[in-house]
Amino acid sequence: MTTIVAFTPTEKTTHNSHKFGFTLSLNNHGYWKAMVQPFLVTNNLFGYVDGTIPCPPMTIPASSSSGKEPEPTTTPPPQPNPSYTAWVSNDAHVWMLITSTISEASFQHVQGLTSRDLWLSLKRVYAPHTSSREYTLKTQLLKL
Repeated sequence: MTTIVAFTPTEKTTHNSHKFGFTLSLNNHGYWKAMVQPFLVTNNLFGYVDGTIPCPPMTIPASSSSGKEPEPTTTPPPQPNPSYTAWVSNDAHVWMLITSTISEASFQHVQGLTSRDLWLSLKRVYAPHTSSREYTLKTQLLKL
């Protein structure tokens, strides 16, 4: 199992220092995605959004402190998984980065607690509008 480490304060500051000069709207999902996704990829954050960095289990099996296997009749309680805590913190950081690029009106469409849920929710709401808008504009241009 891969150990997940929490972002350092320096990494968080670097991520937060980038400001996008626009917010997501019904007309710009393609542009929004084209700008936000590479930022997430180059900062090793996109795995939280695309699911390639999955949430680890909340607990892990307890290990015996004596180095011996526990007796079959006694199972030690599971221990908190430090990777889970780090993942939750990192995912919340990615969630905040994404929400900093959407308008207040877009918050009505935000569903789910993870950055992946947020990404998929925004795609579900905004991507169809972008495609139809692009089609309409192309059709209008062809009629000129």
